[in-house]
Amino acid sequence: MPTDTQSHAPIRLRRAYKKVWPYLRHVLTLGFILLVLALLVHHAKEVEWREVVDTLKDYSWLTTLAGIGCVLVTYLIYSSYDLFGRFYIKSKVAKIRMMVIAFISCAFTLNLGGVIGSFGIRFRLYTQNGVSSADVTRIIGVTLSTNWLGYIFLAGWVFATGNMVMPSSWPISTLFLRGIGVAFLVLIVTYFLLCHFASTRAWHIRGQQIVLPTVRLAWVQLVVASAHWMSMGAVIYTFLHSELSYFEVLGVLLVSAIAGLIAHIPGALGVLEAVFIALLSDQVPSSKIFAALFAYRAVFYLLPLIVAVTLYAFMEISARKKSKQKH
Repeated sequence: MPTDTQSHAPIRLRRAYKKVWPYLRHVLTLGFILLVLALLVHHAKEVEWREVVDTLKDYSWLTTLAGIGCVLVTYLIYSSYDLFGRFYIKSKVAKIRMMVIAFISCAFTLNLGGVIGSFGIRFRLYTQNGVSSADVTRIIGVTLSTNWLGYIFLAGWVFATGNMVMPSSWPISTLFLRGIGVAFLVLIVTYFLLCHFASTRAWHIRGQQIVLPTVRLAWVQLVVASAHWMSMGAVIYTFLHSELSYFEVLGVLLVSAIAGLIAHIPGALGVLEAVFIALLSDQVPSSKIFAALFAYRAVFYLLPLIVAVTLYAFMEISARKKSKQKH
């Protein structure tokens, strides 16, 4: 029969874990960031920066316009994510307005982080349009789940089919990455089985209601989110198309997305570059990779941010005018 000391041991371990884990997580994250920076600095020293500038100058207007076109498609698809949330909460906010809010949120999130973009901007603009805080939280939840549903499926397919080949110097082998891909695909299949067969359609986690969609809606979310990630990969591929296949570029982008999530750096600044350099420098000159990523950041991050800031300012001014008219 277990003694009191033995019965309380698991409780003590859980308490110790809760105390230690936040600090350990910060240490691990900091270590990961330092590793990424060291890798980036190492490769940056070997880059001929004149070649980077020359590569940027060599991009034709057609290439640049194609890249911008892919950016427009990517943001348009992402902006439709919030419409799934609109369906869930049965909101009366106009579809176009919700898509504009989603676009502004996306641009701010990519450049300044999720706390400001995904949460701060959405709460600010949706509450101005009469949406309750609880419903805003639901919109954000549906948007995030839609986005990562597409990521898990696409990463699973790209990794499992061997389109992503890891360098021999990396601790993660191509075989191990294929295993991750298979696990992702199993996760997707499990999710769809739950959507089809689960008797309980809703759960309450930390005060929030999680509702399983119908299989039909889940398929729509999967297709839309996959198209979003594929069009995002097409932006970078536009500037690297003469060097690599599309699925190689897409695979590296998917790996860098996880690395950026771990690092918690807005815009994955430095992380994106480090991952692309580490995985592709054996196939493509570093100067061309840096040039492509500079162009990518210009059209995918900075240009939409300028538009988003303008739209946000316009919406704030409009909201204040309406508020004054009411008073």
